[in-house]
Amino acid sequence: MTLGIDGWVIDIAARTATRGGRVGRLSPRAVRLLQVLAKADGAVVSREDLLDRVWPNVTVSDESLTQVVSEVRRTLTSRQIIATVARGGYRLTKPALVTTHSSERVSSKEGVPLSLDAYTLFLEARQCLERGSETDLISFFDLAAEAARMAPDNAEARALNAEALFKRHLYWSQGEMLLEAALTEAEAAIRLDPTNAKAHLFDGVSRIAAGWFAAGYKAIETALFHGRNEADVHLDAAKLLYTAGNARAAASLAVRAASLAPNSFEADFLAARILMEADPHRSRVHAERALKRVRDALSVEPQSMRPLYTLAPLLAMLGDRRGAQATIEGVGHHDSPLEYNRVLALSQIGDTSSAMERLEFLAMRGWRHACVLDKEVSLRPVLDDPRFARLNPELQAV
Repeated sequence: MTLGIDGWVIDIAARTATRGGRVGRLSPRAVRLLQVLAKADGAVVSREDLLDRVWPNVTVSDESLTQVVSEVRRTLTSRQIIATVARGGYRLTKPALVTTHSSERVSSKEGVPLSLDAYTLFLEARQCLERGSETDLISFFDLAAEAARMAPDNAEARALNAEALFKRHLYWSQGEMLLEAALTEAEAAIRLDPTNAKAHLFDGVSRIAAGWFAAGYKAIETALFHGRNEADVHLDAAKLLYTAGNARAAASLAVRAASLAPNSFEADFLAARILMEADPHRSRVHAERALKRVRDALSVEPQSMRPLYTLAPLLAMLGDRRGAQATIEGVGHHDSPLEYNRVLALSQIGDTSSAMERLEFLAMRGWRHACVLDKEVSLRPVLDDPRFARLNPELQAV
């Protein structure tokens, strides 16, 4: 078993901490301390509780605990990795992932088929995600979890729950730390079906979010190998690579996703954003395609949230600032991560104050995607505003 914290891989049995080429040794008490804090998932653990659980059936002083905390901070080269809470105790400041060794992750059995009831939940969950309203997203998380509980031996159900947990952690966590749960579900799906592309994808993105970059990118490569004809696998991988700064690969994957799902607008919308500066002509082509598909979707379902929220930034990208403004004003504020698209549109039409207000709202709801902000060409007016310097620490802290 290993723990992943801030890019460090802690081997529980070997009591080693590895990051890049650096290797450190940990005492048994230091390893136990990390296990207890990791299980608390970012919550404060009192000194009394730590003394009881790190030194079970042994009486030691507070100074012993202080020394072990110092050992962990020293070995992991960060005083901030464990926060001291006055009159409280200690807590981890970075997400921690618990995983098994790769040799334990290979399955000898195939997953079982979904029952009709579980398959119904699975389909309803996917449909809720596609619609994207506040109510739909809550239902997506709940339905995916219920499908996984109903069909624990089905790889598709477990992979869907991994997706739900990761997306909730990244976009709408409301303070919860869900990376470990997402990784656990992804690993379970891989054991059940080693060829499930979605399982490998959300295994990979969860690892990257926790700082395990090499293993994460390897898992994404495996996902693309098994899901070479799956549009949503390419789209989600493109979003991750865009955030990570690999615009070339992200653009290629987004374009591939658009070709695999010719009636969808999301991949073309992403490709248009990625290519805004590097290739303005291609960016405009993808924006125009996305706009056509958005309007087609709205002609069928005028109140559909995803196309409604995508319309304004597309109009702004194509130079129709007045149309973008009217569209923004016509879409009421919703308790949804789709408000990020409003931020993109507001920035492009020059309303940086409103854009920053919406970013603050997203941060309050647990939106953990701030690392994408400096990749978005359309957000430069916001990032260049001196007021953003005060907002950015809050966004990064989430």
